[in-house]
Amino acid sequence: MQDLKPMGAVAALYSGDNRELSAAIIASLSQRIFKVGKIRPAGWLRTAMARLSHRILKWTTRSSSSTDAHGVETTVFSNRLMERSRHPYAKSLLTSSCVDFVSLVEGGDSMNGPYMMLSPEIKKNSDVWDRLFLDSIQGRDVQSRIIWETQATYEAAKLRLNRGEPVRMKAVAAGTGLSMMLVYDRLVRDGFNPELITARITDRDAVSIEKANRLLDTLAGTWNPRPGFNWRHGITAVVEDLFASENPTGSAAGERYHIVTAIGILEYFQGSSYATTEQRLGPVQALDEVTAYHLVERLADMTTDDARLIVNSYRKHVSTRILELFGKRFDYRREEDLSTLLASVNFRPTQMVGSGNIYDVQVYQRNAPDAGSVAATASSSGQK
Repeated sequence: MQDLKPMGAVAALYSGDNRELSAAIIASLSQRIFKVGKIRPAGWLRTAMARLSHRILKWTTRSSSSTDAHGVETTVFSNRLMERSRHPYAKSLLTSSCVDFVSLVEGGDSMNGPYMMLSPEIKKNSDVWDRLFLDSIQGRDVQSRIIWETQATYEAAKLRLNRGEPVRMKAVAAGTGLSMMLVYDRLVRDGFNPELITARITDRDAVSIEKANRLLDTLAGTWNPRPGFNWRHGITAVVEDLFASENPTGSAAGERYHIVTAIGILEYFQGSSYATTEQRLGPVQALDEVTAYHLVERLADMTTDDARLIVNSYRKHVSTRILELFGKRFDYRREEDLSTLLASVNFRPTQMVGSGNIYDVQVYQRNAPDAGSVAATASSSGQK
């Protein structure tokens, strides 16, 4: 990793071409997350730079819309400063976007870039553009977010395993599933019985899942196996659309999990928010067919009665306004908004894992139905 830059590290990690290098990157990230454990959020200097950057980009960014022969509308953004950087993150912001998905920052590889800045061996090779794009206010918070998510998932799993109980974990819309892989690998290395551990990574994007499986196979191939032990046995990555009536084999309906992580997804769904991009910019906000309430209902359906749900809040900040310049749309939630939303499906907050400028990561626990109320409900139903 001597000369590896952050985006080069992302490409190397998921390519499957160099197993030893992929394993070394994972080992470095694991060391940073589990041994060092925290980073400082961006301070006033980066905030001042973000305000200046927002003004410059607002003056210099242009957009145009077009419709193809099939009637699909796309938005094209241009900015000479960003184009000259030739940086993958800049390209992901400027790339044409289908109007239906313009709210999403497209390009999973670029979005994994900030994680690579956690590795000291890789960060030391970063250039000016890497630091501007990947170690910005939002970049720092994204780095903190994966630390908090990974640590919280690991601690919740370890709590069950220490009691000799099995643990089933699921990462929802996790892209390439890096956090869940780090948790699974750490648990196995810590000597917990692999037969008690099930981890599933899901995403509706088939390309992301293909990359996740490629990395899983690479990690399994570099693991020093114990006799009769298959590292890959307990962790899978499958394509799954949470709202589809049917999903591919391997994503059976009715599966329930003890730990579910839903990081970086709620901010794209309406409902129980204190502000939205549309409210700030002025256009009338149309009601989406699928809202945050539908999403948390699906999360509740897949969890056990005492499950832990790991999610993040999302606050308004000047750095997110930069993303809004490129057509990204967000629903902003503070801690109280998130609690209100999740209370609708019987989850209560139990732990604030960490708090940054933009993201907080929190653990919620499912309130198991009271035995008396369940019996009363059953009795009432019988009388009817």
